Amino acid sequence: MEFLVASGVPERDAQMAMLAASRFTVGSVLEEQADPGPGDDADLPADMPVIDHESAFEAGLALILNGLVHRTGM
Repeated sequence: MEFLVASGVPERDAQMAMLAASRFTVGSVLEEQADPGPGDDADLPADMPVIDHESAFEAGLALILNGLVHRTGM
């Protein structure tokens, strides 16, 4: 929080960013732990890409951070 506020992020936006990132992280961990592991991809629609947990987490976190940058005009 201190880093974000010192970097010019309004305190309320910094609080919401930290809350969103922590909830996203917890949710991602729960999803990864619930995954039964490699399985039969035949259950997926043919046009649905297979996305691994690490790639999904990195992409989601980037979206959160980019949203914060956009919101604060940094």
